[in-house]
Amino acid sequence: MTDEEARAALRTLADASGDPVAWMLDHAPLDDEPETDEERQALAEAHADRERGIKPVPLDDVLAEFDGQ
Repeated sequence: MTDEEARAALRTLADASGDPVAWMLDHAPLDDEPETDEERQALAEAHADRERGIKPVPLDDVLAEFDGQ
């Protein structure tokens, strides 16, 4: 089986899995909207935090904090 045949087989299996989220992700259009200045700034800040060793906060931790209020 060639690599392309293997990819096609995996796509077929994923489509047949019945997982609607997986299907939507596989068939979602590419984000082709231009990046805004605000998005570029947020990304630069996130990269700067990472370089300083600040790790991202997991979503579960954020949700737990709001759930506890």
